[in-house]
Amino acid sequence: MIEPDIRSRFSGSRAGMTLIEVLLAITLLGIGLSSMVVGSTRCLAVARQARNYEMARRLIPQVEIESPLDPDDEGLKESEDSGDFGLDAPGFKWERAVRQIGEEEDGLFEIVTKVTWSDDSRASHETLTTWQYDPSTEKK
Repeated sequence: MIEPDIRSRFSGSRAGMTLIEVLLAITLLGIGLSSMVVGSTRCLAVARQARNYEMARRLIPQVEIESPLDPDDEGLKESEDSGDFGLDAPGFKWERAVRQIGEEEDGLFEIVTKVTWSDDSRASHETLTTWQYDPSTEKK
């Protein structure tokens, strides 16, 4: 009885990977790596954007400290003001608008403070709106 050689069965065309298998593996590896690069780039952009929004939220109270509203003897008046934060936060600017709400005798003012910055050639902003009652503007 002649026994077939087991080695001869597996030593033929299946000894290594074929060219198609190698190309498929390289393609899958390339797709996976490019997806990881795109994903990490997006994560870094989101982290940078979150950092800028957090910085803007910390800068809004600084506007009131460095440029407080200065009502005269007659009380608050409608006004607009703007500026920047200098070396504390380069690239960040602020604007503040004071508008009267309702009738003059109501004494209610809306104060809108807006911090803007440029991120990848597009402007972003964070806005804080507050209302302030000034009884000195009421008619007696």
